[in-house]
Amino acid sequence: MSTITASAVLLGIEKSIRQARDMTALQFVAVTETRRLISYQQAVLLSYGVGGKLRVVAVSNVPSVDRNAPYIRFVEKLANRDGPSDQKRVLSRTVDARGDDAEWREFLQDSILCQPVLAPDGTPLGLLLLVRAKEWLDEEILLIEQLTDALGHAWNALRPRKKRGGLFEAGKKRRVVLVGGLIAIIAVLCIPVRQSIIAPATVMPRDPVMIAAPITGVIREIRVRPNAPVAKDDLLFSFEGAEFRANYEISLRAVDTAEAELRRASQQAFGDAKGRAEVALSQTRLALRQEQAKFSRYQLSQVDVRAPQSGIAIFSDPNDWRGRPVSTGEQVMAIAAPAAAELGISIPVADAITLQSGAEVRLFLDVDPLGSIGATLEYTAYQPKETPDGILAYRAVARFDNPEDIPRIGLRGSAKIMGDRVPLALFLFRRPLAALRQMIGF
Repeated sequence: MSTITASAVLLGIEKSIRQARDMTALQFVAVTETRRLISYQQAVLLSYGVGGKLRVVAVSNVPSVDRNAPYIRFVEKLANRDGPSDQKRVLSRTVDARGDDAEWREFLQDSILCQPVLAPDGTPLGLLLLVRAKEWLDEEILLIEQLTDALGHAWNALRPRKKRGGLFEAGKKRRVVLVGGLIAIIAVLCIPVRQSIIAPATVMPRDPVMIAAPITGVIREIRVRPNAPVAKDDLLFSFEGAEFRANYEISLRAVDTAEAELRRASQQAFGDAKGRAEVALSQTRLALRQEQAKFSRYQLSQVDVRAPQSGIAIFSDPNDWRGRPVSTGEQVMAIAAPAAAELGISIPVADAITLQSGAEVRLFLDVDPLGSIGATLEYTAYQPKETPDGILAYRAVARFDNPEDIPRIGLRGSAKIMGDRVPLALFLFRRPLAALRQMIGF
């Protein structure tokens, strides 16, 4: 290419560079239009990124750059091998491969021209790599230097500018507004507010009478319904009584037999030392049979279990108990007075705050979420326990304020418990601060 022709092509490419509207267009011109001026197989444009590392931003004949492509990764490795540079270099595979000869043969030609792209003030902006098999001539390198000089001016003009000024360079009025806003935010965060937590709650009986199985046997029938009112001496449930009646009859027959043996031994005891010893043994057997008969009579008398006091019957489902064997002392149900109810609250460990007896509590029932019922906290358990839902929680108990407004036992809802007054900042950031403290260990 003659000197005049090369100059005309160079001017045309510089015009295309000046007319580029954005960085994408500029990068496209750099890797494609340059071929009109210099012959090469591949052109790669790299830009300095985070940490001063060169990253490929455009490749000739490739519409988009795949960051994970082996070719791209090898080019970036080669360009960053000696660190950032603002001086042109000509690399040769035979001299500069440094153990990467196999990859160089696979991805690149033998000779590479590395031409830095500089801003007008000398700041390195990127690197233009031109790859081909034959060596580079001095006049070709000179043309590329002229081209990249124009590319550097355009690149510097199109790159995003850092916003000048800041808090310390702003005017006095702006600083006053910012400082005033900061003071206002701190003042608001120092406003004392009451801590509160919301935890699941259940209306529970207070001091219920536990109805346990008085004997070991099989429950035949539950005679009351769950949450039904019962009066004193009402029949609650019955056991299968056939076995107990049979045992009682057998024990009575055993007593009759023991009495007959005692009479026979008494008649033989006159003048017979051995007969007198037999009388003592028969008396002991009779006493044992009589005690067994008393116990059988007691078991038979407990076949029907009755209410020890008036109240409501608290248990789950009658069908869960019919035909079920139970042991002596196993709880079947409870009897509680409808007005004797309290509020049981499960406070998750993650939500726990400092709570004092007498704290205000508001109950929001699931059946009436818009209404609330007042209560007063009585105590909170010292040690948390695992709930049926698998949550570690503290148990708290509250007493309803209005005896005339006690909800039905068994209803569930959410209880809001009011705590001490703390700064608004602690109220808002208590959970994040607790999580951060657990994470960092102090």
